[in-house]
Parts: sequence; structure tokens; C-alpha cells
Amino acid sequence: MFSDVVQMGVMQARLANLAAELKAVEEAREWAAGSWTPAPGEILPPPAGNEATAAWQRALRRVAALGPRVVTAIVSGVVGGVTWGGEFRRLDRTLEALDLTKLARALTEDLLVQGVAAGYVYEREDGQVRIGRITGYLQPVLDPQDADVIVGLLQVQSRSDARAKWAIRYWVRYWDIYTAIVQEWDGLDSPVSIGTRPPARELPGLTPRLRVWGLEHDGSPQSLLLWALPMLRDIMASELMLARAEELAGYPVPIFGPDTDIQTIGPGLPVRGQFAWAQPGNLAELREQLRYKLERLRDALSLPGAILGAGPPSGEALREANLRFRQLTGLIRSIVEGLLTELVADYARAVGVEPVPVAVLPPRDLETSDRIQVVAALYRDGLVPMRVAAREIQPYLPTWSDEELEEWLQRQESIVTPSQVASLLGGGGE
Repeated sequence: MFSDVVQMGVMQARLANLAAELKAVEEAREWAAGSWTPAPGEILPPPAGNEATAAWQRALRRVAALGPRVVTAIVSGVVGGVTWGGEFRRLDRTLEALDLTKLARALTEDLLVQGVAAGYVYEREDGQVRIGRITGYLQPVLDPQDADVIVGLLQVQSRSDARAKWAIRYWVRYWDIYTAIVQEWDGLDSPVSIGTRPPARELPGLTPRLRVWGLEHDGSPQSLLLWALPMLRDIMASELMLARAEELAGYPVPIFGPDTDIQTIGPGLPVRGQFAWAQPGNLAELREQLRYKLERLRDALSLPGAILGAGPPSGEALREANLRFRQLTGLIRSIVEGLLTELVADYARAVGVEPVPVAVLPPRDLETSDRIQVVAALYRDGLVPMRVAAREIQPYLPTWSDEELEEWLQRQESIVTPSQVASLLGGGGE
């Protein structure tokens, strides 16, 4: 049980650093939702005065939310749909009602944001069996004798205490994979105290299923978004500087010397004293710096094309970017597919049927592009005949009917090329 693990000291060091990790994961979630806002002075010098503060607030409303664009691009590239095998009509109907595609997208986002995706099968009070997601801060618990074996899952959520203003209380669950028992603590001042007090309740018969993107050397989870947080903050700083500079440089600014009487300036009156117009500066370098940072983030996260609004790569660089994106989404798809298969297997056993395999399908547009490119390359290399290649591509071109395809094939097959004529005459032309 978990108390034995705590006595062995496996979790104490991890729990001691939990406050900082909770803050990082919470920031990653806010980036994913597009709601993260830096405090004044956090990423840029703080504004001074009411006018500067108002300009700062206007700039914050103008900057783009990169987090949702990144998460949406990857999730959409991973999950196009979900299907499963087997011939159990009862299971088919219930799985359709569960909406596994929606669950797959949510689990993919969990994996991207915090590096851990987890779920479990449970029975509701009305007797219905459901698949639930495990949310909050999730920390895999490793076997003390084998760092590659996960023996449990720590789930932590922080809550404001209504009875004590500004006080934070923690709700903690430990999910034991091998005993299928969940231990729960509530109202804790610190998650570390679970090692010194018994759980408030135990819930038997709940087995967590989880996948991790990766673990740091200290056991804390890794994720793409957590890894990219410094780059995201850096880009927002550049966007804020550019937004504030554009506001100031949108029109000429009058500059007065110390001897100028501003009160006597009016239409048709000469300006007495020192006066000049400060013309808008050139912001091209600042814009170029922002484009460079966006391109660096796109490359670091293996995103395709101009997904972040920067100039798209061209030629071979574009093909390489799209290939890396398909490799990344394929890896994530296999991770989520394995987790869904385990959850559906638990669900099938709970409702009394045999487990079935689950497949997460890629988006059809990506599948179409890849399939057409492969078939076209095989035809160009002479590995498949034209008729076979055309038949393979036809399902992806819905406006191409069987009759039109056959007519086109006959026309193509009736065309005699110069090389064919030369071959027939024995000339051996090219």
C-alpha cells in the first residue's frame, strides 16, 4: 500500500517540490486555454503611471494566444476519429454513446499539456459503467527498485478554502495499480502530510490506466508544452513590445522644448519656442525578431508550414517540416491508442463482453495526402501500373466516378508515346 511506499521515502522528495510543479502545470494549462497573463514586470519592465498601465492592458488584449494554436494543431493532427473491432452490438452501442473520439482528443491534450494522460472505468450510482479521465496534477509513482515500472499514480488538486480567505487546501488521491485501491485525503495544508496521516477514505476496485510522455531524472513528468514555456513567454514579450511600440509609432508625436508655452498653442498661432515632430520609427527589425522566434518555436515543436503565422518554409524545408509533424502526431497517436485500448478492455470486461482492439485514426486530409503521394511515387518509379494507381487514388477524389475513371484510363492507354513508336520500329529512342 501507499503508506509503505511513503515510509520507504520514495515520495517524500517528490512531494517537497510539488508546489513549484503545480504552478508550472497550471501555467501550461492556462497557455493551452489562452488565458495566461503575465504579471506586470514578469516578462517586461513594469509600466509606470496610469497611461502606461492602460497601454499595457491594451497590448495584452492584442497579442495572439499561441497556446491554443499549438495544442489545436497537434490534437487535430493526432485524432481524426476512433474505431474498434469485434462484433458485439451491445458494446458497439455503448462505445458510440461514450464518444471515444472526444475522449481521445482530451487525453491527447492532457499528454501535451502535463505529460500524463490517465483514465479509469467506474460504475455510477445508477448502475451505468463509464470511462472517466483522471485530471489535476498527475505524478506517476515509480517502483523503488525499477525506475521503468510505474506502480501507482498520485493525483493532486488545489482548492481555495471558503472558510479561510486566500488559504489553499489540497485534495489528494493515490491510485494503486496492483491493488486497484484508491486512497483519498482532503483538506490538506500540504500534500506532504499524506505521509503522516491516514487517508480519509478508501475506494476499492478502481484501476488507473495511464501513459506518460517522459519523466525527468527526479521522476516529474515532461511534456511538450512544459518544455516550450520559456519560448512561449519570450514570444509574448516580443509581441507585447511590438504592440506597445506600434501604438506609440502609429502617428507623429509632438516634441516641445523647455521654453515652449504649450498653453498659447492654437489654430493659426505661431509656436514660440522649441518644437518638432518625432516621426514613427522603423519596426521592421522588431517584427523580424518576432518572426524568427515564431519559426524557432514551430521548428522545436515539429509543427507544419506557417501554423503560427510566421513565413512558411519553402521547398525541401516545407516537406521536412510536414514529415516531422506526421512523425510526431503518429507517435502521440500510438500512445493514446494504447491507453484507449486498455480503457476499452476494462470497460468491456465490466459489461461482460470480450475486449476489442481500438484504433485512433489520423485526420482524413493527412491520410489522403500521404496516400496520394505514395501511390504517385510508386507509379513514377514504374512499380505499379497506371490502372492500379488510378484505382487506389479514386476513393480520395469523390467527384471521379467509375465511368469517368474508366473512360480516362482507356484514353490514356490508347496514347502512343514517341519512345513506344521508336521501340516498335527498332530504333530504341528515348
